[in-house]
Amino acid sequence: MSAADTGQTGHRTAGQDTPQGPASVRHLARHQVMGLASVFLLGVAVNLIGLPAETSGAAHLASIAFLAAHALIGLGLVIGTVPLLRAAGRLGGLWRRRAVTGAAAIAVAIVAGILTLITKNNWWSYTMAVGFIAALLAYGNLLLPASAAEQSDLPPSAPEGGSNPQGYSRP
Repeated sequence: MSAADTGQTGHRTAGQDTPQGPASVRHLARHQVMGLASVFLLGVAVNLIGLPAETSGAAHLASIAFLAAHALIGLGLVIGTVPLLRAAGRLGGLWRRRAVTGAAAIAVAIVAGILTLITKNNWWSYTMAVGFIAALLAYGNLLLPASAAEQSDLPPSAPEGGSNPQGYSRP
């Protein structure tokens, strides 16, 4: 039996359908938010322990491990922007703008993180934190229920001459 025979669409991964539309964007945004949280915690751990060049012994090994995980998850965030941008691009409007904002913020954070390691200038670390916060806000907004602006694009549920259950006068 094929997917066409069952009426299912999407790619099958581990026995699950890939969600479509807003559900797909929210699913991918949730992964990005989890990655951002992980990168944040690992970055704080490296900051508390110290960079590998500043530590020795067990702290040195922990610092290397945390910094490597921080960088790898950061790379995963960059890769994760691609399917999110594609899914949000199909929806357009605010979905696309928020996804593009999140992707740009991740790019800023990654470049600033690399520059922090190269220059050892804490202003780049600050810029990385700003990029992190911007990405978190952009992707977090993708997880929220549809706003009034997004709902205004939808057709009204009741005809113009219909009843008004809220009791508000119409203009």
